[in-house]
Amino acid sequence: MIFSHARPIKGSKVLYQIEKRLYICEFKVIGKADSVKEKLEEAKAQILEKRYGLRLSDKEVITFAIIINENKDETHEAVREVAAIAEIGN
Repeated sequence: MIFSHARPIKGSKVLYQIEKRLYICEFKVIGKADSVKEKLEEAKAQILEKRYGLRLSDKEVITFAIIINENKDETHEAVREVAAIAEIGN
């Protein structure tokens, strides 16, 4: 049986639980002037600094940094796309 749910945790993180794994995703949003690489490194550093991967649980913890590119102007609705995703080792 697969048990799956998602719930937000403090800040811009989401926790997913699927069977014996916990997936923790750190999200960063960028605009046209921002650097994908810089935001990805910032998210990675935050995951490692805050030690998101360390949980007192019998589940395997997998952490991801996800960068969302959000572009908009006066004539169009915001367009959002995943600009980068990286699995972070613990």
